[in-house]
Amino acid sequence: MQRAKKQFLSEYEDYVRKVLIPTNDELRRMFRQWRNTEYWALTPKLSRLPSPSPVQRTVTRIKRPESVVDKILRNPSLFPEGPSIKSVMKMTDAIAGRIVVYFLTNLPLIDKELRHSEEVEVSSAQPPIAYLNRDMIDSLNLKDIKRGQKDSGYASLHYVVRLRDSSVPSEERPWFELQVRTLTEDVWGEIEHILGYKPNKKTSFAVRKQFQIISTELTAIDEHFNLLYEELSRFQEEGLFRDESPLNAENLPPVLSELGVGCAQKEIDGLLKLLVSRRVETVGELRVEGKAERIDAIRNVYGDYEGRPPNNFEVVASIAAIRGLQDQNEIEEAVTSQIDFLKAWGKLKEDMI
Repeated sequence: MQRAKKQFLSEYEDYVRKVLIPTNDELRRMFRQWRNTEYWALTPKLSRLPSPSPVQRTVTRIKRPESVVDKILRNPSLFPEGPSIKSVMKMTDAIAGRIVVYFLTNLPLIDKELRHSEEVEVSSAQPPIAYLNRDMIDSLNLKDIKRGQKDSGYASLHYVVRLRDSSVPSEERPWFELQVRTLTEDVWGEIEHILGYKPNKKTSFAVRKQFQIISTELTAIDEHFNLLYEELSRFQEEGLFRDESPLNAENLPPVLSELGVGCAQKEIDGLLKLLVSRRVETVGELRVEGKAERIDAIRNVYGDYEGRPPNNFEVVASIAAIRGLQDQNEIEEAVTSQIDFLKAWGKLKEDMI
């Protein structure tokens, strides 16, 4: 028995190094792209709305060897070969990933991206499952996804996927589980996990009831957050904004759109703070400071200084930096200083990770 365990551990370590770690690294690279606000700027959207920037965070993990063995031993009918690499290759959770989004409205966006992705293939043999109530599935137009249910009230979308392009040979490329859930439901999942709650275990009725009540309340909170998001989007799309109006989350994206500049949903708060700190406080002031010739000047400086065009955030940051300046040399100096500040902060953030 001891010899068999040592042999399996040796084989599993080799499998982790050759298959699971490369797959995990490639999945994390894909996730980094998805966390980038510019990635979602490529998706079709109404012109006055900000890019959705749905991804709040992502997580990946590789299953510990003792958990692998425990699963195999608990499910002998699924893994008749016992603890072996053949059994591991049948698992869809030897490696796993999670995408956390901000709002319920973001779930269909991720669903569409996965189904049309050039990077991942969604399994047809193990189709996606939505752990959501029927009304929610219908309202989000996720009717093609099979509904699942857990006694705890757990809510998430589950996919089984594999990478289309990988350094791992196609015959060894693993299928793995990908969970997609809202930030609210992720908090619920983490609390459920840390309490060690498993609805299929013999937990007291009072505990089960509390979990069900909390789940219902969190679903309601998720719906309220989503309503706020949709109402804000409606104001951004339909509103008419006067020059004297103070800049806020409702009018910033439409006004930037007038100037030919986009922004991401998650950038709005930071951009507002940056603009106001440089005393660009109203719609009219932004329209004046963001005139076409001033934005052209910003882009020219980036081309000369960085050898590339600025992204949307950098354009707005530079608009704030050159507030009130008219002299071309002063504008160039202010923009280059802003570039240096952004680069320094970017490097510091990398060092802190």
